[in-house]
Amino acid sequence: MSFFSAKSAFRKFVYTNCAALAGAGLALYAVDKGYLLTSSLFGRKHSDTISSASVDGRAVPNPKIESEIASLKLVKDLRADTSNWRELPITFGIDESSTQQSFMHTTFNQPDHLLAIPKMFVNSDKKQVVFVFYIGKKLCGHPGIMHGGVQAMLYDEAMARPALLNLPRNTGFTAYLNIQYKKPAVVDQLLIMRADLADLSGRKALVKASIENVDGVVLSTAESLFVSPSDPTILKDRSDTLGTL
Repeated sequence: MSFFSAKSAFRKFVYTNCAALAGAGLALYAVDKGYLLTSSLFGRKHSDTISSASVDGRAVPNPKIESEIASLKLVKDLRADTSNWRELPITFGIDESSTQQSFMHTTFNQPDHLLAIPKMFVNSDKKQVVFVFYIGKKLCGHPGIMHGGVQAMLYDEAMARPALLNLPRNTGFTAYLNIQYKKPAVVDQLLIMRADLADLSGRKALVKASIENVDGVVLSTAESLFVSPSDPTILKDRSDTLGTL
């Protein structure tokens, strides 16, 4: 290679990498400020996010969001198909004393966390569960993007439902939870989780699930194994509630 060819190649290398770094820097700045995703995907400013009211520190469901959920075609279809689907409160099968100590029902039940009470639909075979929920602006990791750990928490809560509905004594522990994050899950939007019982073998229940937006774009997928303990004294028997469904 001649001196001039090497010099030209070096300049090309420098210019290309400078351009790439500049583009990455601008993108990261935009995401960090919460502008890029909320503006491009939802056509609104980051400051225009929806908030929820509170009473005694607890979140009050936002009527606008509740109406938005009710108007979803998926929700309308599930509510209309009463022979195959049943809508149940998110606390179904959980006694009041447990909800008072539950991370899901206390920490998440604050303003700008979950802006509406999650809707839960259970299939007649008790192997499929659909959740609809609205993620608020205080559940971010990077600004404007839902924290991956929040997704894990939601997955664990939701995927337990088809597992516990079918495990012995309707109770069990999470053995593992594997998540694949496919696209950023932007906050201030309605999300849908579908959880299906993939396999039931004795005291073990394998559940697969996904989180998607209202346009059907899959944001993440998960697989979890739940195990009912062999010692019946370790966990409370819930067959008197979950077993009656």
